[in-house]
Amino acid sequence: METLKISRIHAPRRARAPRGRHVVMILVLLSVGIAGPAWAQASLSGAISAFSGVFFTDSGSFKAGDYFQPSVSLKLAPSYASGPLTMKGELTGSISLADTGYAASMKLGETYATMDVAEGLSFTAGSKIISWGTALVANPEGFINPVDSLSQLVSENRSDWLLPVPLASAKYIKGPFSFEAVALPFFRPSTIPAATSRWYPAQLAVLDAKNGSVIPASLPSFPGATFTVSTTPADPALNIETMQGAGRASLSLGAIDFGLSGWYGFTKTPVFDVTTTLGVPINVDITASYKRQGAVGMDMSATVLGSSVMWLESALYLPEYYIGTENSGLPVALEKNTLKSAFGMDRTFSIGSIGDLYCALEGNLSWILDYDSRLASATKETGLGATLVTEYRSPSQDFTVRLVVMEPDFLSVDTTKQYLVRLSMKAKLADGYSLSAGATLFEGTSGTIGQYANNDFAYVAVTASF
Repeated sequence: METLKISRIHAPRRARAPRGRHVVMILVLLSVGIAGPAWAQASLSGAISAFSGVFFTDSGSFKAGDYFQPSVSLKLAPSYASGPLTMKGELTGSISLADTGYAASMKLGETYATMDVAEGLSFTAGSKIISWGTALVANPEGFINPVDSLSQLVSENRSDWLLPVPLASAKYIKGPFSFEAVALPFFRPSTIPAATSRWYPAQLAVLDAKNGSVIPASLPSFPGATFTVSTTPADPALNIETMQGAGRASLSLGAIDFGLSGWYGFTKTPVFDVTTTLGVPINVDITASYKRQGAVGMDMSATVLGSSVMWLESALYLPEYYIGTENSGLPVALEKNTLKSAFGMDRTFSIGSIGDLYCALEGNLSWILDYDSRLASATKETGLGATLVTEYRSPSQDFTVRLVVMEPDFLSVDTTKQYLVRLSMKAKLADGYSLSAGATLFEGTSGTIGQYANNDFAYVAVTASF
């Protein structure tokens, strides 16, 4: 039986609608900017977008949560600066069409305040994204922020993938050195679509299907035993024992940047415990929870060959959690230390009067350092993938075309046959107005990308910025 690698599954939770206090935070930023002193600077920017998409299969359906139903959204991004104090906020509201009618939602983006208290020393508090490292796609040092796994599948912008989290941080810069410490008092998991969505991960669907099922007759040692499965964990309680923290030290020497980082917190996705209760009948409980996890990482980037940038990132996760199948045929929960790395290079080439061509190639490597003899078959211990990004930019930057090709794991391609191709364009229609369009193709029979082979789509959007 194939081993399920739960560490790659995003958490089965819907993003919660922001509470009233989030809206109040935005209004406070606006009011402070209006009533602030004469030397203060306040601004309000934003965008209105009309968006729609179509799936190449089942194109006549607009199911809630499928992402590509027609929608209109408004994003407001107020900011305020006065002396050493800077405040920023972001709030997005949208109305979308579905088969069951209209659906409205609001999403709070980054909303935080930064205070410069001394030369080189600053403090930040609020809801923020902190991204360490240089990697374009795979981010081994992505300790702090959870991800929106739907955005990972449908958006090519990595900034759309990350979810801000409440935090307090301090940063100190002295010459070529910088130090940053982050405290995270509130836990926020990664999110995925609902189980009814076409984007629900197949690995979780397999576990859900086991709930209430009878263990196969092929396991005579456990006649009549049944599964009880829950894939929705509860958040860790809010107390001092569930605090999370992270830190990073970096050094910049000319064209070379080097950093060391560490993190201690919780898994952003659910992990599974397996409990077998002997009796009549025998019961196998599979329950989800968020567990403690730590990681240490390093990153390095350098400018080479004039204008090319090379990078290397690596992080050791202690531990990662998996669920596999024992020699007896029963599922078993495992803990394994996993090393994740990303390495790449990018360069922008001038093609004369017709514009520029940006090219980037990134590889990613994961390596499981442990092996458990209880397994009927070894968990795949190594994964090796690559992503190629090519983008044409017109001389005036008014028109861009971007092509992304991804192979998540060359070592399993014989069985999964999976890859992704994403083509998109963006054109300036007039000052403040732009048109975006694109298509994404998922190919394969299984795997992180291959499971979405029936979800090929195209989209178009018109945006007015102010």
